[in-house]
Amino acid sequence: MIKIRKATIEEVPAVRELAIEVYTDTFAEHNTRENLEAFFKDAYTLEKFEKEFHEPNTVLYVGLDDLKIVGFLRLRQSHEVNNFLGNNHIELQRLYIHRDYHGSTVAKMFMEEAWNYAKAKKHEWMWLGVWEKNFRAQKFYAKWGFERFSEHVFQMGDDPQTDWLMKRKL
Repeated sequence: MIKIRKATIEEVPAVRELAIEVYTDTFAEHNTRENLEAFFKDAYTLEKFEKEFHEPNTVLYVGLDDLKIVGFLRLRQSHEVNNFLGNNHIELQRLYIHRDYHGSTVAKMFMEEAWNYAKAKKHEWMWLGVWEKNFRAQKFYAKWGFERFSEHVFQMGDDPQTDWLMKRKL
């Protein structure tokens, strides 16, 4: 049985390892090994994950199957989309689920947790960025009521890629 709860700092190394595994599974076929490695070296260091854990106005949830972390969700406040959504929004920054749990209820459980958190904090909008070629994720978020409102550049090593920005009113 899967349980969703807030992560502890001791779980951050395992969350980071899962992030690298899921990211590789999802994006390796469309990116060079060099660009993936450059991205991980820049954005996915243990120090960065630990720093993110302690950022104000963020929350990290883990999904557990017994004691094994099978997914995680990170929500955060930033100013990136204030010009589109005002200042009362929260970003669904990461929702990563191990491939063995795709198609299960884990993603739904995380989305429900995200809604509950955002509503409890009285946010007006939830938004996210998703790669323009990640059709599976786009379809999932559209099913949850997200719609595209803009885009930004996501730097993958030496490859500037386009992320769609998607929003949903809470």
